[in-house]
Amino acid sequence: MAVQFHSDDGRLARLVDNYLHRAIQQRASDIHFESLASSFRVRFRIDGILHDQAPISQSHRLHVINRLKILGTLDIAEKRVPQDGAFTQLVNGDKVSFRVSTFPGEHGEKVVLRILSHVTTLALRELGMPNPLAQQLEAVVARPHGMVLVTGPTGSGKTSTLYALLRHLETPERNIVTLEDPIEYRFEHITQGQTNPKAGFTFARGLRAILRQDPDIIMVGEMRDKETADTAFKSALTGHLVLSSLHTNSAVETVIRLIDMGVERFVIASALRALVGQRLVRVLCERCRDPQPIDAELRHLLGAPSHIDHVYREAGCHSCNHTGFAGRMGLFELVELDTELADLLRSSDTTRGTIEQELQRRGFQTIRDAGFAAVVAGRTSLNEVYRVT
Repeated sequence: MAVQFHSDDGRLARLVDNYLHRAIQQRASDIHFESLASSFRVRFRIDGILHDQAPISQSHRLHVINRLKILGTLDIAEKRVPQDGAFTQLVNGDKVSFRVSTFPGEHGEKVVLRILSHVTTLALRELGMPNPLAQQLEAVVARPHGMVLVTGPTGSGKTSTLYALLRHLETPERNIVTLEDPIEYRFEHITQGQTNPKAGFTFARGLRAILRQDPDIIMVGEMRDKETADTAFKSALTGHLVLSSLHTNSAVETVIRLIDMGVERFVIASALRALVGQRLVRVLCERCRDPQPIDAELRHLLGAPSHIDHVYREAGCHSCNHTGFAGRMGLFELVELDTELADLLRSSDTTRGTIEQELQRRGFQTIRDAGFAAVVAGRTSLNEVYRVT
């Protein structure tokens, strides 16, 4: 049933605030207000999945959109082009930032709010990274220079991993400078820069400026173009530790993507220290997870030890909003470049298949392998692992 209200400012503000409060309570990462042909739909993205909420009456669509635009300091008269804005608000006593994005659709504008809670950044192990992998990655970033790339599709948790690395590295003795879009978490001893393309403050321009700031460690939120990638890699060759991210489906695919972007092979091979690939899977609700006997075929697939006689699958209860899941965790793969792998990258004959064969020879643990381990540990379900990998 659609939500009805009078269009005076007080009721309108309370209606919008109610959706914001409910989204925070339900641990949503995004709120979608969607203008459709016959309805004004509201959906929350919770643990990566969109869930329908009570819709708003079509007759009040414009009032809600304008209210959201005003909050985000956007032009309420402009409906023909996309707009981006932001605002901060107290929700349930906590300071929460929201990014506002509008998009003109066939039946009216769609507004999406990204929720950026001001919470303490997590450590690698709290993100779900196994201790041996976390120790290996921490050893890599302890080196004074080189490039570490975190890879994965949109929404795979790359920014959280970069922030966890910054939290590990943050000390008053180091000059750490970041270039981000947007800044999601704040650090006491780190200079954080927010790009502003409208003012000419792009990733490429910002990175060149950072190099004149005597940095020890540089974090570039994302390498979006050849110029940024070139500058970042050359910075890693000249005595800086550089952390960044790239939208690719696997750690191995990243190397091919960099070559396609125009970064020279010898630069990649000389500067790259490690590649982290990742995905996010939903964690099973411990109150309702359903035990499933494990047979010989499933045991072999998962690599489960003999003493494991069952795994779990999702069920659903009031506690988890009948989804079967509560929260998310990361699945990770880590490729650390040694001399042999670096030589392989320098060769013009090297393909993705060549790299994958070498990693298989070494017993490389993929993201799916990490997912299977999480299933055996009772953290997630096999269906969920297949969904994201």
